Amino acid sequence: MDEKGILVEIMKKLQKKYGSMNEVLRVTQDMQDALMRDDRVSMEMLISMRQKDIDVAADCDGDIRYLLSVLEPEKREQVREWLNEGTAKERDGFEAVKISEIARAARNVLDKTIQIDSRMSQRVAGKDSFYHQQK
Repeated sequence: MDEKGILVEIMKKLQKKYGSMNEVLRVTQDMQDALMRDDRVSMEMLISMRQKDIDVAADCDGDIRYLLSVLEPEKREQVREWLNEGTAKERDGFEAVKISEIARAARNVLDKTIQIDSRMSQRVAGKDSFYHQQK
């Protein structure tokens, strides 16, 4: 597979990851609602559902790491920068810009999910919350 093909595959994997992360966010919001209602049955079901989508996102990350590994070292670092910092410019090409955009959108969804998850964890566990311990 040539470099452009690898970039297209990374873009596809990122898009799949973004979709699963959006589902994680939706389920996390549903979990928050279930917690407010003190609905333990729904919470257990939603936790299981969320884990499946988390696993899909993790699988996509593994696939992306593999795709990065077959790129030349200089290109690999450039693509990592696009993924982590969203620095691609139009001159880098369509795929580069899309990779940066999707990666940025996925980070935003992750940040929203973490905010909700943190509030739920602190509500349930108080000072024993994972998020409280991280401060």
